[in-house]
Amino acid sequence: MRPSRGGGLGDVRLYDTIDSTNDEARRLSEGGETGPLWVRSLEQTKGRGRRGRTWLGQPGNLFTTGLFTLSCGPAEAANLSFVAALAVAEAIDPFVAQGAVSLKWPNDVLIGGKKTSGILLESWQGPYGFHLAVGIGVNVRTSPDGIDQPITCVADHVPTGYSPMSAEVLFEGLRARFHDWFDVWTKLGFAPIAGAWLARASGVGQPIIVRLPHETLEGRFHGLAPSGALQLEQPDGTIHEVTAGDVFFG
Repeated sequence: MRPSRGGGLGDVRLYDTIDSTNDEARRLSEGGETGPLWVRSLEQTKGRGRRGRTWLGQPGNLFTTGLFTLSCGPAEAANLSFVAALAVAEAIDPFVAQGAVSLKWPNDVLIGGKKTSGILLESWQGPYGFHLAVGIGVNVRTSPDGIDQPITCVADHVPTGYSPMSAEVLFEGLRARFHDWFDVWTKLGFAPIAGAWLARASGVGQPIIVRLPHETLEGRFHGLAPSGALQLEQPDGTIHEVTAGDVFFG
């Protein structure tokens, strides 16, 4: 591990290589850390995404996890997935064409309609309270092969003549924007977060398909419930709230 550095945005623990930044955040919490703290690694060997999927940890990309101790429970803490998505999007914004970055429910960041970032929240009750790990992966310099959806990296969208994008620069922007949105969330709740997220979400008002473990739903992306669930308007006008699933645009 490299020396840590802090500031008002929380300490940063930087590693050359690690199994999983989420796993390291948990290990640190078990050792007494309560956060706010950011774990970042230049390479990740056992990264994971939602629903047990693998997140490939190629050098040059961003792998980080924020560790927080919260007074709320798991349902409310899930709001921080949307906080993280806004932070990632706003960190990328200055380096790509205006309007290129959008968000996809529940936790993806897209550039030009292709996935460039994913977010994984994990929580546990520890000796010092309720802990939350906000894991964030961003394809900064490269995109992995063999993925079953359109993907891209930030570097592919940086205009010619601009300085090369680096994970370090993106991380500092992300950390600052996360701090700002986290402050909004703690003071004002989820409503302003949901509004900002919906303002740049893909597919709002459009036909979508939602694949669940045992069924597939079709309808129109109506919006977000106060819980952060996706509101799916079905053909008969009823609103179905989806708490987990994979979304595909119709």
